[in-house]
Amino acid sequence: MTKIKKLEMASVVSNEKDITVTESFFGLCEKAIYKPTGSRVKADTYEYSQNNGERLITLVDSGTEELENQLGRGVIIRATPVGHIRAEVCVSDDRQFLALNILRFSNFEYVPVGSPRLFWGHDAEVVSRLFS
Repeated sequence: MTKIKKLEMASVVSNEKDITVTESFFGLCEKAIYKPTGSRVKADTYEYSQNNGERLITLVDSGTEELENQLGRGVIIRATPVGHIRAEVCVSDDRQFLALNILRFSNFEYVPVGSPRLFWGHDAEVVSRLFS
């Protein structure tokens, strides 16, 4: 599990009105809560090969309805230990909130593909199935 403050999209998640991030024990421990449901938010990163990463970007860009259809057909995108594309994901335990930032490795650093995306409710639940 990754700390939210270590993510590229940390400011977006921290500034979201429905998220409360608190630190304790001299900043070593971090706890984020999705306020509407009281559910804990956890951050993680996933890396993908070039092909799988491009498929992930295409699926997320297609919208949640198309994504739900594809997942229903059994589409799976497998993460790799080291990859060309990285996804930063913050998801609540009840899967009612999800923040996603996709980055591509370029010039020896990860550069955001677009701006971070936030999902709530049913949309968050559908997108979270990509990362479970």
